[in-house]
Amino acid sequence: MRLVWVGVEDAERFVLVDLDAREVMEGYDTPGGPHNVTVAEDGTAAGTLYRGTELALVRDGELTFVELGDTPHDVKAAGDLFVVANETAERLDLVTLDGEHITSIPLRGQPHDTAIAPDGMTAWVTLNHTGELAIVDLDAHEVVNYLPTGQSPHNILFGPDGRFWVTDWRGPVHAFSAEGELLETMPVGEEPHHLAFTPEGGEVWVTDHHTREAIVIDTATYEVLARLEIPGSPHHVNFTPDGGLAAVADHTHGTLVVFDVATREKVATIEVGPGPHGVWAVSADAARKR
Repeated sequence: MRLVWVGVEDAERFVLVDLDAREVMEGYDTPGGPHNVTVAEDGTAAGTLYRGTELALVRDGELTFVELGDTPHDVKAAGDLFVVANETAERLDLVTLDGEHITSIPLRGQPHDTAIAPDGMTAWVTLNHTGELAIVDLDAHEVVNYLPTGQSPHNILFGPDGRFWVTDWRGPVHAFSAEGELLETMPVGEEPHHLAFTPEGGEVWVTDHHTREAIVIDTATYEVLARLEIPGSPHHVNFTPDGGLAAVADHTHGTLVVFDVATREKVATIEVGPGPHGVWAVSADAARKR
């Protein structure tokens, strides 16, 4: 069973989709428009309510809300914590998997998206309008550095080899070393949106909102391998843990567009409701814990 959680923003629903059965298995009402989503190792799913002020959690089939205030935008899991980028509040909020808001970490700009370093010790955060990344120590609860990129960073994610990749509001995609050195800039689109790595790390898929495609890039050569057409406006993309399928949220048409990763052929279009945005695949272990 290959499952993904989807934040269906305009329907104000948080849904679990079975990609093999091609149907929505479960749905939860989440007023406030679930935006970005993630899943912790124990199977707890989290979605930020960007039009509201809360973090929605689904744990053991039960929905709860954590009041954070302001505009929570992105969320990532780091061990026994959820790390929430609270945009207009200019801070990170740390929340336990069972919903306790334990602290907030101030930043000197509006956080947009967040990536957790492979060692789980730091969060790397893109800051709106500053061209910077904030590096935050999750144990010390403090910013340890700001890294100027000279770019307009949007989405950020670490690959399996430790490099991190950043999409840019202005069109390119950037690859950085684990230490933050710029390695390559790839002018691949008009507005690269979100990205995901295949499990073995050989490819990164990047959605482009304006060109209406998913762009497949070889992570070793930085070459574009394919451009996959999406009917409407693609937002998040994510891979099933077995690497077999990729699911892309088509915000315009209220669907998940599903591709076979090996052939890059479209294999399914699944209706999930109006305005899907965040997509996160559930690991086999997490699925068994449900």
